[in-house]
Amino acid sequence: MASIFSMTGYGKVETTFNNHTIVIEIRSVNNRFLDISTKIPKSLSHYDFELRNRIKNKVTRGSVFLSITMDSGESGNIPTTYNEAAVKAFIDIANDIKEKFNIEGNVHLEHLLSLPELIQYSDDSSNQEELEKQLASHLDTAIDQLIEMRKKEGENLVIDLKNRISTINNILNDIEKLEPNRISDWKEKFEERLKGLLQNLELDPIRLIQEASVVADRLDITEEIIRFRSHNQLFLNALQAGGSQGKKLGFILQEMGREANTLGTKCQCAQIAALAIQLKDEVETIREQVMNIE
Repeated sequence: MASIFSMTGYGKVETTFNNHTIVIEIRSVNNRFLDISTKIPKSLSHYDFELRNRIKNKVTRGSVFLSITMDSGESGNIPTTYNEAAVKAFIDIANDIKEKFNIEGNVHLEHLLSLPELIQYSDDSSNQEELEKQLASHLDTAIDQLIEMRKKEGENLVIDLKNRISTINNILNDIEKLEPNRISDWKEKFEERLKGLLQNLELDPIRLIQEASVVADRLDITEEIIRFRSHNQLFLNALQAGGSQGKKLGFILQEMGREANTLGTKCQCAQIAALAIQLKDEVETIREQVMNIE
């Protein structure tokens, strides 16, 4: 039996490469589709596509966020030089602004050091290749951690959902116990109301019973109860089958919601109407839980 997976998960791997610390974090939350976003050093931007593919190979649904941080500069390499052209352009622009708009102030070192990509780092291609191999391996480990957490969350969700389906079946049992008396009580009240409205007219008892029976048939909720139980079983079967069942479970819940609404509308009984409200509440709670299932 395959497992049911939640879409909530987290994985983290911390490692070193050439004495520099690398932290890989991956987290996921629910989403109707697979949406991957990354935050990685610019020196690894060419590797972004490969990182995303490694995630897609193991995760099929959810919003996934990948973060990779490296100390000692963006790429973890040693700074070797600076962008002289950028420094010159910055100073020229600053002096031009001062002169044109009569603004006082001087350019200081801290201003220059705040320029993006001012400091340039060494780029050892052999080290880069080895780094990418390590990143791939450690990312796989982080993804496995995320999947394991999603699996455990999914197991907890399945336990809760099964309990809630059991609660729904118990509510349906209570409704069925009230059903026989509901129809007979309704027929008696129907006849009393007709007699009150037609006091001076003679009523054909056979015709009265026939008309009351027709209306009672329209108020019958037996089919709704049968269909509701069928939906409950389909829901449990999907949980048992495991795998990516989130969308299927959502569809089944739509049908369960319709049956609960119809049952509450047709029942014409305060006690059953109250139970129908409980059914709706349970279905809505289950719907919120299912939104987090892959």
